Amino acid sequence: MADLLALEKWCNALPDQIEVATNKLVTNVVIAMAENLIDHTPVDITTAVSNWQASLNAPVLFELPAIVPGTAGSTAPASRSEALAHIKRVLDDRETGEVTYLSNITPYLGELNRGTSKQEPAGFFERGVVVGRVYLQTATLGIKLR
Repeated sequence: MADLLALEKWCNALPDQIEVATNKLVTNVVIAMAENLIDHTPVDITTAVSNWQASLNAPVLFELPAIVPGTAGSTAPASRSEALAHIKRVLDDRETGEVTYLSNITPYLGELNRGTSKQEPAGFFERGVVVGRVYLQTATLGIKLR
């Protein structure tokens, strides 16, 4: 009888465990992609890297100025760090069922992705998406079976 009560308790707690685990998984996938994209976005004055933005339920509609403006990549580490921190703050507010977007609407991002900068070969955006897919395929939810 005690085993059946324990099973019932576990079954009743399972939906909450799944919710917490899937929210954490979504957050971690977006962070993995963001880290890769931010690290591999070519940098001059940091506008492109500053525009990696997370949003909930709708994509971003506005371009941001450089977080820490500089020249020739001089402020890249600071802008990269702040861009990732902003993404993490948005994800901290994510609730179950909210659609999560990772966007960059810098007008020339496509040119950078085609390899116009010597800093990064073409296709850094696609590689960032692959990072997210691999993370998703190898992750576990971490739900205790009993």
